[in-house]
Amino acid sequence: MNLFEDMRVFVVVVEAGGFSAAAQRLNIAKSVVSRRMGGLERHLECRLFNRTTRRLSLTESGLDYFERAQRILGDLAEAEEATRSLQTELRGRLRLAAPMSFGLKYLTPALNAFMQAHPGLEVELDLNDRYVDLVNEGYDLTLRIGRLPDSTLVARELGPCPHAVCASPGYLADHGTPRVPEDLREHQVLGYKNRASGSQWQFKVEGEWRSVVVRPRLIVNNGEALVQAAVDGLGLVSLPRFLLEENLAAGRLIEVLPDYPLPASQIYAVCPPGRRLPAKVRAFIDFLVVRFSS
Repeated sequence: MNLFEDMRVFVVVVEAGGFSAAAQRLNIAKSVVSRRMGGLERHLECRLFNRTTRRLSLTESGLDYFERAQRILGDLAEAEEATRSLQTELRGRLRLAAPMSFGLKYLTPALNAFMQAHPGLEVELDLNDRYVDLVNEGYDLTLRIGRLPDSTLVARELGPCPHAVCASPGYLADHGTPRVPEDLREHQVLGYKNRASGSQWQFKVEGEWRSVVVRPRLIVNNGEALVQAAVDGLGLVSLPRFLLEENLAAGRLIEVLPDYPLPASQIYAVCPPGRRLPAKVRAFIDFLVVRFSS
């Protein structure tokens, strides 16, 4: 048996939550995963898993072995990274996730430049506006925009992401222009599905933050779709300026309520907790900090 390989498969099984998910992540058959885990248990002379028809959980021995295996594999990966870094070339696979619109407009050009500088690097990029579970889905890094909730994830700020409220000239001609945030209650608005505060928009009024309850006519999980709906005159939208700037410059959208600041939003690089970041992840984050500093 290959103990290190069995240990690696075991860690993936635990992180993925089951044999099927681990097999998919490792691109091997489920029967191979099951056979390796059976061999590992026979080698250790103990049960690592509590197997039921509904879920897979760790025994006390399994939990202890998982924590030790994580540390061992982490130390091994760090030793490999340190040795490779002496050759000044990044190698291996980097798994990234990012919001669709930001990824297309800003991350992809940056990533292409980074890959050109490091030809030994392989990258898997997932552009999607859904919430990515870094640990269970096996990503090395994701970009998130907004205000991060408290968590054990490791986050580094890449830069500010200002927002604005806009509508098309046609919509404002038909429905009037809101002068104060409270006017939004009488307007049609467009909401972003993944935003927890989608039904409440915050503004700073006379030095204090105030929330305005809105009822979105349209809710979408993609920023570009919301921009197009606003351009087509369906209502007011509150989005990051990087999504709005072209249509604002062309006059297809008009900013409203410019005297009432919206909450500060940031762009973050977010990594899984626990182990020291691999050299390829650290290098890419450092690259993005410089790239997005302006």
